[in-house]
Amino acid sequence: MKPILFWCLCICNIPILKGQYFNEFASVDHRAVHIPEGELYSTASIAGYMQSNFKTDPEKLRAIYTWVISNIRYDTDSMMQINWSMYPDEKISATLRRRKGVCENYAALFTDIAIKSGFQSFVVNGYANIAGSRNNAGHSWSAVCLQNEWYLCDPTWDAGSKGDTKYFLVSPARFIESHIPFDPLWQLLEHPFTMNELRQNIFQSKKTVPRFNFADSVKAFLASDSLQQLEASSKRIKMWGLKNEQLKDWLAYNQMKIAIIYGEKDMNLYNSAVAELNKASAVFNDFVKYRNNQFVPVRPDAEISALLDPIEGMLSVARKNMEQMGGAVENFQYDTGALKERLAVLRGRVKEQQSFLKRYLAGSIPERGKLF
Repeated sequence: MKPILFWCLCICNIPILKGQYFNEFASVDHRAVHIPEGELYSTASIAGYMQSNFKTDPEKLRAIYTWVISNIRYDTDSMMQINWSMYPDEKISATLRRRKGVCENYAALFTDIAIKSGFQSFVVNGYANIAGSRNNAGHSWSAVCLQNEWYLCDPTWDAGSKGDTKYFLVSPARFIESHIPFDPLWQLLEHPFTMNELRQNIFQSKKTVPRFNFADSVKAFLASDSLQQLEASSKRIKMWGLKNEQLKDWLAYNQMKIAIIYGEKDMNLYNSAVAELNKASAVFNDFVKYRNNQFVPVRPDAEISALLDPIEGMLSVARKNMEQMGGAVENFQYDTGALKERLAVLRGRVKEQQSFLKRYLAGSIPERGKLF
């Protein structure tokens, strides 16, 4: 499947946003840059080093940020493309191995190390609001929770900075002036802005409108699975309004991922239905083989009467799986019609054998022999 490509410009001469703690970590910055090479083979090992060698949560988060912006080079060869379709784990490992990337790589790497260090964090996708332009660049950054407060970080725009970082732990109220998330939830504001307001660069406080408890919404969002997150995000984007091509493209990408997840669910349901039908057929065939051998070797009547019993449960599971297919995205890939026909035929044959069993078990020993 072709990845969706977005123009990506990471421009340095944008309005400066002063981040939290940027001038308080000279010692942390020095130590963070010089992590032993043996600790850099995975994000888990980096996170372990940060937790062991830095005391406070702000220091740990600053050390993670400093290491990322100091050791990952901006990949100018890929600056015109963002491949959001790549699996996150692959993206992170590739960034760590190559030590270079674009905005999505910086954000994914920082976020993953932060999560493995015990912080709540999330990669936010959106676009940069550069000089008030309405045709701005696709971009990725990070949201992180520190001491029960949510902040935003842009390691891409701070890449190569020597101490005086501008986009580390920026308040959401200031960050929104240059970073517009596709999903309005990630404005992280109690009074989020509408798309029209952002398009007009209106950033005044809106305390007259009802308060939005974004913290609880973010908590619920992060506790959801990937499908629930995609569906909730798509719903918010539609309600927010598709006012530019970036939002339309991102919504289309979300919908594609939703379709893929449902497609995988349908595949699993289909395979499970086939497996249950195969098991039911095997039980049925064993019974027929035993009947054709005139129920030799001899078994107790109670055991013989129960030989076909497991089949109904298997057929019920197969039927339920087929009914669940195509629940959200219409199924064109898997032929459930053939499976349903096979199920119906098998169920009919089972009833015939159950009828035979009933006659067999009701008869006397001499009468039973005449039934074969």
